[in-house]
Amino acid sequence: MSGIDLWGDDISCESPPVAVPPLPIYLIADTEPHERWRASLEPEGIQFCDRLSDDCQLILVDESCPDYLHQLAEWPSNDEQRRPPVFFMVNNGAEPDCMRAFSAGADDYVHLPITPEALAARLKRAKVQLHDSINIRQQLSSSSTIAFQSMSMNAELGRILQFMEASFSSKTFAEVAALTLKVLNELGLNASLGVFHDGGLEYFCDDGIKRPIEQEVIENSRHLGRISDFGARTILNYPSFGLLIRNMPLDDPLRYGILKDHICYLGNGLDARCVAMITERSANERAIRIQATASVLQQMIAEMEHAKLEVTRSSTQELQGMLDNLQFGFSNLSLTGSEENVLVNLLTESGDRIHALFKSAAEQDQLFQMLLSGVAKTLER
Repeated sequence: MSGIDLWGDDISCESPPVAVPPLPIYLIADTEPHERWRASLEPEGIQFCDRLSDDCQLILVDESCPDYLHQLAEWPSNDEQRRPPVFFMVNNGAEPDCMRAFSAGADDYVHLPITPEALAARLKRAKVQLHDSINIRQQLSSSSTIAFQSMSMNAELGRILQFMEASFSSKTFAEVAALTLKVLNELGLNASLGVFHDGGLEYFCDDGIKRPIEQEVIENSRHLGRISDFGARTILNYPSFGLLIRNMPLDDPLRYGILKDHICYLGNGLDARCVAMITERSANERAIRIQATASVLQQMIAEMEHAKLEVTRSSTQELQGMLDNLQFGFSNLSLTGSEENVLVNLLTESGDRIHALFKSAAEQDQLFQMLLSGVAKTLER
């Protein structure tokens, strides 16, 4: 035999035990109980740490310590640094133990006396349970925060929809600007608005203080793109308007992003309404010019009709007077009967031709007047 054990009887097949990390706690107790508990709990895997230590996972309180309430009150508890769970060791008394511990801020408790082994086991189990409970509360708090943010966002989107509906009843740029600035104020934003149209830039501000520099910035930033950020100031550019917001929340990135979305939704509705109002304004101005032109044409037609009637009346009187004078003077010409008839026929024929010319001119005038009347009616429509 070579001396080699082929069966491996001397080799252990069991896995080495897994080292369990000690549980760091902070103990609130008088000096003597503190030393006693420390000496008996450290062999059971309990590690004692200093107050306010970042490693502390549990606070153990001996109810017999006279100033434990004061020591607990000195422990900070805020959003940045939460106080670890509190575990009480209580003695029997007249008042229920659970009520005394709960009123002191305990998360769990145990009755004295208790062996160090049992206390260490309870502390380790309580640490797991209490931390799980804290995690659940934190998750619930986060869920509540998200739900509140969702409700707030829905409410703000609803307000923007109300703005879009109300903006269609606005008749002037001042009305729609006041409505826009009011919605932005409700979102916690201070802003100025400039509307671009054929007449230039109309500038509006939410506090009544007109700032020339803001008006110049709105005019000169139209080429910078849809959104331009200058620190806490943001400029929203659309073809029909420019919106300058003065107090974007840079310290709250989530709120900042939500407001960016909101002002873009608001900008889309505002731009649509401004474009419609600019179109309506141009159409109204064109209608006014057309009505003025139609009025001028109607006046011209009336004046031409009056002048035509006056010319026709005067020409008829002159022609009739000339014929009467010629016929009266025939007796002084010593003409024969046949010569006089020939001359009268010539004069009558000439008069008929002149009357025909007047009639033709009157017909042409009537056609021209009908044409002008048609143009005037078309312009009125």
